[in-house]
Amino acid sequence: MALKKQGSLETPRFYWNEEDRTFIVDACRKHWPEEVEQVLHRADLAARNTFIFTHRWDMERCEEEVTFENGINWDYRHNEDLEWLVMLNRARYMGELGQAYWLTGEESYAQAYIRLLKDWMTQNPLTEAEVRESVGRSYNVKDTWRKLDSGIRITHWLKGYYCVRRSKHWGTEEEALFLEAIRRHGMYLSIAYTSHDRQSNWGFLETNGLFQLALLFPEVEEAATWLQTAIERLVEMCQLQVYDDGLQNEQSSMYHHEVLHFLFESVWLAELNRISLPSVLHDTLNRMFTASLTIVQPDGRQPNFSDSDSTDIRDVLARGAVLYRRGDLKSQAYSVLDYDGIWYFTQKGFELYEKLEVKAPDFVSKELTQSGYAFMRSDWQRTARYLWFDHGHMDVIRAHGHDDALHISLFAYGREFLVDPGRCTYMENRDRQYFKESLQHNTVSVDGQTISEYVDSWKWNHVARSLGQVWRTTPEYDYAQGGHDGYWRLPHPVQVLRQILFVKPDYWVVVDTCRSHGDAEHAYALPFHLAEGLEVRFQADGHLVIGDAGGGEGPVLRILPLHPVKIDVEPSWISRNYNEKTPSCRAILRQSGQGFTQFVTVLYPAQRQSEAPPVIRLLDVLDSYGHPVPGELATALSITHDGGEDAMLFSHQGPRSYQFAGVHLCGDVLLVRRSHKAASPLRSYIVNV
Repeated sequence: MALKKQGSLETPRFYWNEEDRTFIVDACRKHWPEEVEQVLHRADLAARNTFIFTHRWDMERCEEEVTFENGINWDYRHNEDLEWLVMLNRARYMGELGQAYWLTGEESYAQAYIRLLKDWMTQNPLTEAEVRESVGRSYNVKDTWRKLDSGIRITHWLKGYYCVRRSKHWGTEEEALFLEAIRRHGMYLSIAYTSHDRQSNWGFLETNGLFQLALLFPEVEEAATWLQTAIERLVEMCQLQVYDDGLQNEQSSMYHHEVLHFLFESVWLAELNRISLPSVLHDTLNRMFTASLTIVQPDGRQPNFSDSDSTDIRDVLARGAVLYRRGDLKSQAYSVLDYDGIWYFTQKGFELYEKLEVKAPDFVSKELTQSGYAFMRSDWQRTARYLWFDHGHMDVIRAHGHDDALHISLFAYGREFLVDPGRCTYMENRDRQYFKESLQHNTVSVDGQTISEYVDSWKWNHVARSLGQVWRTTPEYDYAQGGHDGYWRLPHPVQVLRQILFVKPDYWVVVDTCRSHGDAEHAYALPFHLAEGLEVRFQADGHLVIGDAGGGEGPVLRILPLHPVKIDVEPSWISRNYNEKTPSCRAILRQSGQGFTQFVTVLYPAQRQSEAPPVIRLLDVLDSYGHPVPGELATALSITHDGGEDAMLFSHQGPRSYQFAGVHLCGDVLLVRRSHKAASPLRSYIVNV
């Protein structure tokens, strides 16, 4: 694969140059003063050998300040957590020291950058022999020289370097040392690459570092070879790791965005330097931005499925809008280019973003088919009704995936109601198991057993396979279904199926059907994990109202079981960020049964609790001959609300011909809508056959 250049630059260009400084500083201080203060705070701490990891994209956050009074121990594990050590060695603070130097003009930040650079390089030598001898450890030579962290580290060092290199304290000695850092990292990253890296987010994060250092320092003898190697690796990883639907295949929103970010850095730096990359890199990156648009919650955060945090991704969408001139991405991003986007794109990109016309996305609800996630939403407003459903498989390498088959999360009227609990930690402890297992997700459990069997932080046994994945979307409704074989391993196996009908734009009907084999009775539990700050209010009819603790007239979610169930409220935990967990609660619907057992639950959000609740009725069903159809063969219900009356039928014997709600239709899932408006026609839909 030959490297193509569209032109030539006398000196390779970084994302920003000295002539961009005034604009960057003024724009950041004007539009993102809080981000500026956070950067300066972390830089001030780093200058005193004190470290915190609180940037929104710090993969393993830690808000506790850790100070090294007598010199930095780069091998230190705070609270015995390896992830703290690797965050220290990934060195985001080096880029922030450079930014702080530009933002303030204070030489102390450049001096701190130089001191930390010298200290790290002195304490962490590396030879090619050491690298090659570490092949049995997948080239992770030691804790301070892991592939992933080294790829990240050099990119942060580069960000700081392109700010401090004009400091009066930066001389020939510092330049020579930095060039040695480039050679050392280039040597390591060019060798340390395995077939598993090709499949893992690690490969992208390593390779972006190799790409940048090779492009920016062509005077290094091996640079041209390294650059070619990096491009070839990026191509093969794009083809292997990113599904056609745009999601990275570790089934984690956070690692999707980490891969997207590092691919973005390589692609944008190449474009700045007029290097023509293989089209697959741009195609993949653009698809990934579309996947991010698909999954974004109405509040701008990513849904935290699998090993993920509840991170605001509007900065990601803003950068995609600039790079690909996409008004649909801007529609869900910030109104002004984000803080880091100003550094990446400088004045030209900032002005382009200002002028870019906002465009509504050409879809509303969407399934990421290969990834197995369905996203249902009423519209693209901040008040949208939004639900995501996992009806796909666990991640392909069984690492960052959680045991969350058939989980749902729900957001409505500006409030998150049903949540995925997050990840909390990577340490091998009870919290790690708690947050990964299916019992902490909004999915049916059988006899208190998990869907798959947890072994340790990175291993599972008897991983459930997804079954029966279906997706339909229309202006009137969305429909998704899925099942799994996780409980087939029980002595008396149970088949589980979840069906979700979104009757637009207002509410969802969720049908969970369990079919057991044998004469044993099973205990079934259907939990709904609630966002922090919510409480459960019991109604006289056995229905639940979920709203902000203390009452008030804010948004509520009505959880309305069609059949009588036992309801418990238990404490639970939510983790919004690594190293954090917050108390909350969950409402659990319970029943026991053998053979055919079913939960039918209406999830009905409202802007205010004072709004009249819907009226739900179980309907009689007849077959085409007029004979009654028993409930284990078909379930039909009606929901009467301010806008009209809807009736829906779920067949449990495949597509058949049914009479219900005054209509005669055939199919597997059927919907009938009647409006209260005069002269409005009845509308009937065959949702699924």
